[in-house]
Amino acid sequence: MLRRSLILLSLLVFCCGTSVAQEVHDTWRFTTKTPSDGWHQTSFDDSGWSEGDGGFGTRGTPGSRIGTNWDTENIWLRKPFSLQTIPKNPALLIHHDEDVTVFINGVEVASIEGFKTNYEVLSLSNDARSALKVGGNVLAVHCRQTGGGQFIDVHVIDANNIPKLPRPKNQLKPFQSELITQWGANVTAENAWTEYPRPQLQRDAWRNLNGLWDYAITSLDQQQIPKQWNGQILVPFCLESRLGGVRRMLDATEALWYRRTFDVGERKQDRTLLNFEAVDYRCQVFINGQPVGEHQGGNTPFSLDITDALREGANELVVRVEDETEGWQLRGKQVIDARGIWYTQVSGIWQTVWLENVSATRIDDLKINTDPDKGIIYLRPQVIG
Repeated sequence: MLRRSLILLSLLVFCCGTSVAQEVHDTWRFTTKTPSDGWHQTSFDDSGWSEGDGGFGTRGTPGSRIGTNWDTENIWLRKPFSLQTIPKNPALLIHHDEDVTVFINGVEVASIEGFKTNYEVLSLSNDARSALKVGGNVLAVHCRQTGGGQFIDVHVIDANNIPKLPRPKNQLKPFQSELITQWGANVTAENAWTEYPRPQLQRDAWRNLNGLWDYAITSLDQQQIPKQWNGQILVPFCLESRLGGVRRMLDATEALWYRRTFDVGERKQDRTLLNFEAVDYRCQVFINGQPVGEHQGGNTPFSLDITDALREGANELVVRVEDETEGWQLRGKQVIDARGIWYTQVSGIWQTVWLENVSATRIDDLKINTDPDKGIIYLRPQVIG
């Protein structure tokens, strides 16, 4: 049975004999596997189909507006819509690549071969108009494309009042796969990358901060630490990854926030450093609500001296992240639409986060040079303080 809530997803509302354009809702049920007979009928149960936003296809198809990726040979779509009155000039606003068949309430109203490169208005015949009814209707579509460059999008409209289609919703679901290694399957909050991340300069007084953190996704404009959190993410795995537990893309218009608490305990040495091995791409760090530093670059480690922001007992650590994957920033082979040799984007913390206690005067790094002719290795300490 069609879910009652979806009946509200009307394309247009017609009232008082005048066409009144309403927000175009674009949520469909779809499948890429051949459905059973009667899939286009109003009584068909599509609850087992996937849900996605229109249009459906691959990026780069001329004139397309991609809301959900479709790259197989066939796709079947269903969507309910509601009419308060029957429009005087009903039509389809359609863009297809390639062959498409359209049904309204189980009645075939269009069957077109070939492809288009833009949206067209297709007036309905008298027989097709008779399929429309006041109240709930069902639009069902089958599109077939064998050469690549798929696209399908269909709307029932009033040809006298053609609506402007909204920008399609951003795809926030990364590539899904059930494949996982035996090691990945055994990852927990307690064993997620417990190794010391810098073995050449290991200190005893350190603490690993990997594990479950709170996370939230807000608009990019929000600069205040969120009061509500969406759930938990397993650090150091990125927002999009299966191991992180969220599996969501970060849009360029959004900010990703992290939060956890930690207890400093007794500090026998002078300074406390907070270390991030990698955060993609720009981030700000707060300790107990106080900004302690920021960093830009998704591949490089950085350290912040947070000593002056700490207090006895529990401390709150918050990280705010921005990641405009296909904007003006280094991104390697990451793309928003992963395909071929291109990888799903990585956003947020994706390597170990850790604390260490250090002396005010300390070795920060080593510069290593070699002289193979003499058999000599030169070590030059980079000293702080």
